[in-house]
Amino acid sequence: MLRRGEIAISIILACSAIAFAKGPASQVASQPPAPPMEKYVSKDAIFVLYKPQGWQVAEGGQPGFRMISVTDPRGLYEAAMFYGACPTGEDVPALAKLFLGGIGKQFPDLRLGNVMLSRDGKRVAFSVTFTNPQKGRREFQFWLSGAGREFMYAGVEAPEGKLTEQMPILLTILSNVRVFKGAFTAGQAAAPVQVELKPYRLSDGSASFAMPQNWWCRELGKGSFIAGDPSGGFAFTVASVDVITPQLGVKVPGVPVLPYLSPSRALQKLGAAQGSLTNMKFENVFPRADVAAQMAQVYTSGPVEVEEFIYTCDTHAGRCKGYTFGFSFGSRLGTNWNFRHLTVLAPADKFNAYTGTFAAMLQSYKIDQQWARNYIAQGIARLRQLQQQTAQIVARNAQEIHDMMQAAYDERQRSMDYIDYQRTSYIRGEQDWISGMEGGTVYHSDSWGTRNTTTGEYWNGQPYNYVNFDGRNPKHNEDMVPITNRQQWERYFP
Repeated sequence: MLRRGEIAISIILACSAIAFAKGPASQVASQPPAPPMEKYVSKDAIFVLYKPQGWQVAEGGQPGFRMISVTDPRGLYEAAMFYGACPTGEDVPALAKLFLGGIGKQFPDLRLGNVMLSRDGKRVAFSVTFTNPQKGRREFQFWLSGAGREFMYAGVEAPEGKLTEQMPILLTILSNVRVFKGAFTAGQAAAPVQVELKPYRLSDGSASFAMPQNWWCRELGKGSFIAGDPSGGFAFTVASVDVITPQLGVKVPGVPVLPYLSPSRALQKLGAAQGSLTNMKFENVFPRADVAAQMAQVYTSGPVEVEEFIYTCDTHAGRCKGYTFGFSFGSRLGTNWNFRHLTVLAPADKFNAYTGTFAAMLQSYKIDQQWARNYIAQGIARLRQLQQQTAQIVARNAQEIHDMMQAAYDERQRSMDYIDYQRTSYIRGEQDWISGMEGGTVYHSDSWGTRNTTTGEYWNGQPYNYVNFDGRNPKHNEDMVPITNRQQWERYFP
């Protein structure tokens, strides 16, 4: 009769629903009526939830995860959720130890109670007690669930001896939290970084450019160089490589042998052969036929191709992101060709923030050939676009994001309501049944009995409680049908 929940939080809460949400019927009957609920959309539209009116919501997070907590006006009761990338990979028990270790550092008298671990090691539940210097003795329970390299954490807290009493409302809050896709990366776009540059001129006078104050430069001659920061993660390169083709039938030490390739394929092959740029994955490749046509008026010795491309790759400094403006100059005999490129490179998570600096560096590069200077100026237009996109992401108005996500939320409300119905029924131990003999009357079973929702008749205790009730109509000779799909739910709960 039990059903699986739709998302990870329903699974982890179900591990403890029986242990902590159940209680004697007399206890439950003495509880005050549940307060009216209201919808809350987080300021970044990452979380949407329902909370009791008057309860306070706090949000926060760090790179890799976001959190939200809901507390009553007096600050005695709290329901919290964390969602993000798991720092321990797929090892959920190890992540649980991290959480417990952090709590233990704050409250040295932390004592563990019930500990539960699922067979597959993907779900963990703990209950603990501790002393908060401001709030006194506290009870705390949390559930942790992993899916791949993402995790979801849910916790409830109350004064010692009061958690069971408030568990239904706290679980109701948690079971209705919706986490939109990308929650732990939303709002983490790096702010643009503009670095002060200093002029630098190659010793042979063939070219000049600007670079940050603390960068080094290795000159390669004839307008070519490699410049970079002390860590080796950032680089600005202008280089030329002569290549012979297999058609020539010879091998020359230090000279690569490859068929004529487009600029993007040329950098991929040459970088992998040198071991400097490996595992290259292209994000975008932009053929520049317009530039190639202009260059063909000057370069008449063979075909010419020009491309801009953005990519990620592995370097000795780790995973990096790069932008390259590349040229492939062929020969009419097909025996050799030349590859030239201007490239900027940075750690993958920092590249977008430095696009403004990179654009200034590329624009500062000057050589004697006037035509080359013109083509470089055209090439940085794409990088300028990246700079503008990054600035837009950082400067986007929070209300705009809120409105956009609110519209998406409203559009999906009906389907999400059905998911909520499944989830909350599972957590609370409830089931709805349809009587065919009574023309579709709905019977509702819970932890204490079964009720005819039309007449209000109630059958208490076994065999009518949720655990034991098998759907046999208490009034008629029929087996009622459980509501187990959305079509049934929409028909009887329009």
